[in-house]
Amino acid sequence: MVTFRPLLPLLPFLLLPTTLTAEDGADAAALLRLKQSISDPTDCLAAWSPSSPSPPCDAANPWPGVQCYKGVVVGLRLTHMNLSGGFNFTAISTLPGLHSVNLKHNNFSVPLSATGVAAARSLRALYLSFNAFSGAIPADVFTNMRWLKKLYLEGNNVTGPLPADAIAAAPRLIELHLDRNQIDGPVPFRLPSSLKLFNVSHNRLTGSIPPEIARRFDKSAFAGNPGLCGSPGSDAAVCVAAGPVPPPAMPPPSPEDFVAVQEETSVFVVIGIILLVILLVTGAMVLMLRQDERNAAAATPAAYDYYSTDAGGAAAGSSSSKAGGGAEMVAVDVAASTSSHGGGGGRRMGEFVLLTDDVPPFGLPDLMKASAEVLGNGTLGSAYKAAMRSGATVAVKRMRDMNRAGRGEFERRLHLLGELCHPNVLPPVGYHFRKEEKLIVSQFMPRGSLLYILHGDQSPNRVVLDWTARARIAVGVARGLAFLHEKLGGAIATAAAAGRPASMDFDDAAPGAPSLAVEAGEPAHGNLKSGNILLDLDMEPRLVDYGFLPLVDASQAPQAMFAFRSPEGATRGAVSPRSDVYCLGIVLLELVTGRFPSQYLLSARGGTDVVHWAAGAVAEGAEKELVDPVIVAGGAGDWEAAVRLLRVGVRCAKPEPETRPSVAEAAWLVEEIAAGGGAS
Repeated sequence: MVTFRPLLPLLPFLLLPTTLTAEDGADAAALLRLKQSISDPTDCLAAWSPSSPSPPCDAANPWPGVQCYKGVVVGLRLTHMNLSGGFNFTAISTLPGLHSVNLKHNNFSVPLSATGVAAARSLRALYLSFNAFSGAIPADVFTNMRWLKKLYLEGNNVTGPLPADAIAAAPRLIELHLDRNQIDGPVPFRLPSSLKLFNVSHNRLTGSIPPEIARRFDKSAFAGNPGLCGSPGSDAAVCVAAGPVPPPAMPPPSPEDFVAVQEETSVFVVIGIILLVILLVTGAMVLMLRQDERNAAAATPAAYDYYSTDAGGAAAGSSSSKAGGGAEMVAVDVAASTSSHGGGGGRRMGEFVLLTDDVPPFGLPDLMKASAEVLGNGTLGSAYKAAMRSGATVAVKRMRDMNRAGRGEFERRLHLLGELCHPNVLPPVGYHFRKEEKLIVSQFMPRGSLLYILHGDQSPNRVVLDWTARARIAVGVARGLAFLHEKLGGAIATAAAAGRPASMDFDDAAPGAPSLAVEAGEPAHGNLKSGNILLDLDMEPRLVDYGFLPLVDASQAPQAMFAFRSPEGATRGAVSPRSDVYCLGIVLLELVTGRFPSQYLLSARGGTDVVHWAAGAVAEGAEKELVDPVIVAGGAGDWEAAVRLLRVGVRCAKPEPETRPSVAEAAWLVEEIAAGGGAS
C-alpha cells in the first residue's frame, strides 16, 4: 500500500511567491523555521511571513533584521526587540553565508545547550549579551564553530565552569566576553594565541589566575570575582589555595642580634629621610613642569581629528598625541574645589560625582593618574581618552565657556542628562565642577565619530560605509534626536510652567549674564553634527554633546553651538527646536553625498555647501549625481533610497524654520526610507 504524508508542514513554503529563486525560498524557509522558535510579543518580525511579497534579501524591502550582501543572508540583527522563547540555531545552520547573529538586549532565557548554537558552524560573530541565557557554555561551541572570532555572552545567567580545553583549541577566537554571569571554577591555564579581548569579570571564579594569562590581560578582566587571587601583570600572580603554612621554629635571639637590629634600624631611618627629601624635590619639579605644559597647551592651535572637530579645522586630517599619566586633561587643582551642593542621585567620589552604577567606581585621583591621549579640540572644549590603572577607559571633555549657570544648575542639568537612557544617546557617567574648569566623563567609543569615518580615516583598513550602514546610522541619529526632544523638551516645559526660564537658574547665574534669544523653546541637542555622532562597536550611532545650551556662555554660544549655524541663528541669533532639524538635515546630506559640509567651518573656505548644492540638484532633478559613488555601486535600490533621503535632508535644511518638518516627522520620514518605504 502506498502511503502519503500530509503536506501541511510544507504548506508555508509552498505559498511563497513563484517568482522567488530556489535560493530565496531556502533562505525564507530557514528564517520561518527560526521564527517558530521565537516569541515575538510586539510583532517585530511580522514581515517574516510565507505570504511576504518579497524575499528576505529583497533590495528594496528586506525582511526586518536580515542583513544581506549581493542577495545572500549574511547576518541577523535582532536587537532590542523584546524577543523571548528559544532560538533555534539549527534552523539557520542551512544558511551558508550567515556570518553574524546579534540578539543583544532581548529576553531569551533558555539554556544555551537547548539552542543548538554549535550547529551554526559558519558564524564568525555571535552577540548574545544582555539576555537571560542559562546553563553551562557548551564545549562544542568552540570545537564545532571553527570560524568563530567573537563571542559576546555578558549580562546573562550562564553557570558552570569554563570548557577550558575547548576554548584553548578555538583556532580563530579574537574576542570572548563572559562578564556579569555566574560562571564558577578556575580561570583556564591556556587560551588561544589569537585571543585579544578576554573578560570574565563579575562571576564566581575561584583559585589563582595563571601567570601567563595574568600577563596577557588587564586586571579588569578578572575583577568582581571574590574567590580569585593573584595580581594580574605581576610575577606573583600565583597564589596558594590551601591554608597558610606555619613558619619554622626560630631559635631565641642573642644579645648580638639586638645590637645588629639597632644598627640596621638606624641605617634604614637615614635612608628613609634621604628618599623623602628626594620625593619632595621631585614632586615640586613635576608640578612646575605640568604648569609649563598647561601654559604651552593653551597657546597650541586646536587640532582636527576623529572624535571632535574644531570649527576652524581642516577636513581630511587627523591629529592624535599621547601623554603620560597625569596629562593636561586631568591636571586640575583638587584642593581648589569644594563640593557641598547636592545634585540628586549619583555617588560623590570626593570631588568627582559618578552618575551611574554601570561602570566600576572611580574618582578624580584615578583620572589624574590615568594615561591620556588627545582625541580632539572642539568648539566646546578638548576631548581625551583616559585609560585608568583599574583597566577602565573613558572619554573626558574639558569644557570651556560653560559658566552661564552656577554650580546648582550645572549639577541639576548633568544629573538630568545622566538619567537619559536610549540606545542612540550616550549619557555622561560623571562630572567634576570647578568655576574655572568642568570635566564631563562618558564611555569611550573606540570607533570614533561619524565625521572621522567619513572624512578623516585614510588607513588601508578604514571602514567604508555602504547604504545599509548609512541608512542605519541615519535612523539611529533621527531616533536619538527625537528622544532628546521628547525628554529634554518636557524638562523645558516643566521649568517654564514653574515660572523660571528652563535654561537658567538665576540664583546660580553669573551676575550680568546676557540672555539668549530663543524661539518657542530651545533646541534639545543644540550641537548636532557628525563630529558629535559616535559609533559603537556595532556601528550604532550614539549622540553626544547634547543639552549643554543652558550652560554655555550666551556670548560664546553662537561660536560654540552648531544650532547657531542655522539661518535663523546666523542672522537673528535666535534658535529653536527647528534649528536641531536643520542640523539633522546637514547630517543626512553628509551621509548621502559623502562630502564634508562647509557649514561645519567658521570661515567660508573649505568643504562643500551641501545645502545649496543639494537644493539645486533637487530643483533640476539631478539628485543621483550627488550620491556618494560607494552607494551607487550598491545598485539601483540603494541609490534610489539615498535620493529619497537626500530630499528629506533638503527639506530639513530649508532656510525658513516653519517650512521644516518637526523632529518627530523628520524621524518618521527617515525610518520610512530606511525600511524601504516610498517617502519622497
